[in-house]
Amino acid sequence: MLVVVRMEQQGDRYVSAPELKQLPKTLFGSSVLEEFLASAWPGTELTGHANNSARVFLIRFDESVAEVILRTEPDLTRWLHSSSRPLPEDICLFNSSADTPALVTVTHEELAWVITEQKPALAGVRETKVRPDELYWAGKYFCRHWTRGK
Repeated sequence: MLVVVRMEQQGDRYVSAPELKQLPKTLFGSSVLEEFLASAWPGTELTGHANNSARVFLIRFDESVAEVILRTEPDLTRWLHSSSRPLPEDICLFNSSADTPALVTVTHEELAWVITEQKPALAGVRETKVRPDELYWAGKYFCRHWTRGK
């Protein structure tokens, strides 16, 4: 699973909001496997500034992580850094051996995509004209890792 902590611009630099920087580790503990900067992750590409990036956290998804999500905020559209209870954003679920993510969310837009061969039997689900490969990147964990000056 991926979650994202967006950076805030302070002058000519982008920094993580102090109250959010450690939040994924606080919420998910030892399930956090990796942390890296990215300029694009499933559903989102940051543009407009050479140093614009976000902090992406790779989390081992299991039943305990699912319970944390449901206990913390079961409405995925409320997983926002700007909500009254700030949370990491843009949850993405995937199997590490799969070619595509299974779930991509863009929480501030209240958008989510389930990528599957068969239409899920869930209320409110409809097909989209967006191709799955338009939702993620070819990089590690379906992200474009951030590099200085790019």
